[in-house]
Amino acid sequence: MRASAYRTIGVLALAGAAALAVAVALRRERRHVEAELARPRELHGATYAGARECARCHPEHMASWRRTFHRTMTQDVSAAHPEAVAGDFSGVTYRYGDVTARMDRDKAGRFTMTFQNHAARPVAPVEVVVVRAVGSRRYQQYLAEVGGALWRLPMAFHVEEQRWFHMNGAFLTPDPDAAAGEGRSPGTIRPRFGGAAHDYDRHVTRWNDNCVFCHNVAPNPGTDLDTGAFRTTVAELGVACEACHGPGAEHVRANGNPVRRYQLRDTAVADPTIVNPARLSPARAADVCGRCHGQRISDDVAPFLAHGDPFVPGDDLALYSSPLWHDTPLGGDARAFATRFWDDGTARLTAYEYQGLLQSRCAQTGGLTCTSCHGMHDGDPRGQVRPAAAGDRACTGCHTGLAGADAAARHTRHRVDGPGARCVSCHMPRIVYGVLDVHVSHRIELPDPQRASATGRPDACTLCHVEQDRTWAIRERSRLWPSGPAQPSAAVAASSRQPAHEETLAPRSAAFAGDPIGRAVAVDALGRAPWPASASSSAGVVRARAALLVEVLAGDPYPAVRHLAARALVRLLGAEPGHDAARACARRYDATAPAAARGAVVTALRRLLPIADPEEDPTRIAQLRAQAREADIDIGE
Repeated sequence: MRASAYRTIGVLALAGAAALAVAVALRRERRHVEAELARPRELHGATYAGARECARCHPEHMASWRRTFHRTMTQDVSAAHPEAVAGDFSGVTYRYGDVTARMDRDKAGRFTMTFQNHAARPVAPVEVVVVRAVGSRRYQQYLAEVGGALWRLPMAFHVEEQRWFHMNGAFLTPDPDAAAGEGRSPGTIRPRFGGAAHDYDRHVTRWNDNCVFCHNVAPNPGTDLDTGAFRTTVAELGVACEACHGPGAEHVRANGNPVRRYQLRDTAVADPTIVNPARLSPARAADVCGRCHGQRISDDVAPFLAHGDPFVPGDDLALYSSPLWHDTPLGGDARAFATRFWDDGTARLTAYEYQGLLQSRCAQTGGLTCTSCHGMHDGDPRGQVRPAAAGDRACTGCHTGLAGADAAARHTRHRVDGPGARCVSCHMPRIVYGVLDVHVSHRIELPDPQRASATGRPDACTLCHVEQDRTWAIRERSRLWPSGPAQPSAAVAASSRQPAHEETLAPRSAAFAGDPIGRAVAVDALGRAPWPASASSSAGVVRARAALLVEVLAGDPYPAVRHLAARALVRLLGAEPGHDAARACARRYDATAPAAARGAVVTALRRLLPIADPEEDPTRIAQLRAQAREADIDIGE
């Protein structure tokens, strides 16, 4: 045998030995990774990596997250990064009460707000530099640093409507001349931007121990409980990857090992260094969302203020806090939070979606969770409803026997192409106020106008059939579904004919006689409801509903209710041709503008619209308004 042949054999033998050694090492590494993956990790106190690190391995998830409004929930504002600002800072001014606010940019390009009080005894203007923005979908709020803390400023920008408004217009509080005091609980010394102007700073709120908790990753107010000073930190501004998946630094480090990555890809095993909400139980998955979408209370808030929220995804949320309910006591007050709920315990404000889910049989017995319908990387960013759950499919995916036109017709007793046949219309009605809009309830339930009447809340039937009253709704519910509740009592029927309380009122009357949320829900319904089948023409429907809405614009003392009435009127007038001028006029209505400016728009609307309606006479409106329960409703800011 030649020497070259021996050399070849030797080389092959060495190569074989090397390959064997690699195989042995690979098997050893795989066994090591297998054991490592089987070992649980403690994520409390773990280090956060930041979304940029996540993007290196998950570019598609990063791209879908960047489209969401979670990403832009909180952003730094500076001359170098003006893209974070949605508002018009071109020197525009806005007058509210005795104070003019000017939104501008200084010589260095910084975004500023200047507040000038025009009261009889003038004070020097207050100028602040905007350092952060909160929100980006419906409206954007702005923060400035004052006295070692960040404060939400009194002016906000409505992104959808492209105009400024005073923050008093977003909350369920009346105009300043109708307010008693400032309506705020004592204990927090706030900066004064409006000087002595009554109520101007009513909704100035400290970010460090309030907004920070739900709008950022790993929020920690860092409160010195002795001095009250703040050393506030967040792992990342906005709602980023680790808000839902937990701290990820160890995940990044561990997956620097290619063997580990391939093993995770090729097996169904979970990675203990990170949380995948899709692998959690329905209850624990809901807790991830419920931390921010369900207002909570703790027996001892001091640790939260000093060290931050200890919850990490995968935890049982109840270990740290409890969801607020209508009967949750506070300092001995058993009704401290009652106004945030309808009398049957159903939430009527946003940020209580978690409570609605917990009250739903679909979650209690059917395994429904937030991500059954919503995907953080799916669908339209406005709602993030999964494409597979769009429309009725959110329900018929489980209730398969109700899928299809014939089944829907039998079940709903409504036209299958109309809103009455949509699952959400009946089972998740629009009875929730939030962010200058009215939203669907997340308590999935059977519609029952008799129960709604008894517990003082709107019912799904008259929110669509706004020309009808509760007696009609109760009777029709019994006729169409005989196995449902019994016929209305004589007392209920009588009170509907001659209303004495808002509990028996449908939207046409509740727009004046309800409490602020009841009125908000009612005016929203007047702009959304379909035409009644008995209507001879849409013109008559528009005329009658417009008459109601213009009366709300003219006389309701709550700017938020007036704002919703104006939006409802715009929507209503857009449903029929020939009202372009009136619709443009309604768009100009500004609920927090001076009374004279608002009155001028109302006068113009009455001139542009043929809205005379004998039913809506001033005496009836006055009688209904006399029944209204005026109250400042704390929405839990």
